[in-house]
Amino acid sequence: MAAAFQPMLPFLRPMAPPKPATIRHFLRFSTTSGLRDAGAVDRNLIASQTASPSYPPPSLKSIPRPVKSHSSHRTSQPTKVRNYPDRVKQNTSQAPSIEAQTLSVDQVAPNLPYFVSRTPSDEYPVYQEKKRGGNLRQTKVKKISGSIDALREALQNELAVPEDQCVINRLTNHVIIKGWHKPTIDAYLAARKF
Repeated sequence: MAAAFQPMLPFLRPMAPPKPATIRHFLRFSTTSGLRDAGAVDRNLIASQTASPSYPPPSLKSIPRPVKSHSSHRTSQPTKVRNYPDRVKQNTSQAPSIEAQTLSVDQVAPNLPYFVSRTPSDEYPVYQEKKRGGNLRQTKVKKISGSIDALREALQNELAVPEDQCVINRLTNHVIIKGWHKPTIDAYLAARKF
């Protein structure tokens, strides 16, 4: 019956002290170990302080690299000059000049039922994106507060797009318009002083 009695929590038994080698291993980088070696002399430090100004001698100095690598030139083949076409400048003048219109006080930012905040870089949160391998082009308006339905209707009328091509993602509160309309929407938001 005495053999059947086992301690219930054997993992709480006291442990033996660590081995001396383990203690030396963890204390080898301690800050107090430098005090013991205060009398020790660093030979490299003394050598660098007492070295002559002409050290190292020229025989130990490395050869400077050539300015131009000669190993990559192929003399048997002429170098080919390629003239790549410049990037075609996108015509952003398609956006109607909404800023030229003077709007009444009721049609500018503080008096509208919605508000579009700017990004940290002081830009409008209007983004163009491609989906389905580039076949579906969309424009997203983000950071909308207030009546998102009123903004969707205003953008739909401004861009003259059908109702099914200007939708609201209720989960993220984004207005998504089919097609790329960033310059027009930026001009629309700028005219309303967002």
